[in-house]
Amino acid sequence: MSNQIRLLDRDGNPCVVNVEDLIAIKPTSDGPEFYTKDNMYFYPTTLEELLVLFKDLGFERLDRTNVVNMNHVKAFDPKARKVYFEQPWTNDSKFATVSEANVSKVQHLAKEEEVSYQTKSILRPSLFWKK
Repeated sequence: MSNQIRLLDRDGNPCVVNVEDLIAIKPTSDGPEFYTKDNMYFYPTTLEELLVLFKDLGFERLDRTNVVNMNHVKAFDPKARKVYFEQPWTNDSKFATVSEANVSKVQHLAKEEEVSYQTKSILRPSLFWKK
């Protein structure tokens, strides 16, 4: 069984590289560079680069501070603009925030609160009193 790592090539395109093919890993100020006999790859260091690498696996950017695996999102709270990875969620549940611009990506996960309405018989006094 070969171990693989997802990296970006020199042009920023996602690649899957066999770990056995790596001949060197060199640290740089921009993050590690991974060398094979024929090519150089780098590991993403920004959310934009991570999104390029993982988008085809179901990841989406929902806010400026996160990239979320949408395959694990179970619920969306539109009032708090948060996605949760379990349903129902609690105060201790893990969540990710959703920017207003990205609400459309998760709106389908919002569950309407079930509200039961009770109707009361309202007795209206008659305009005319009966004797």
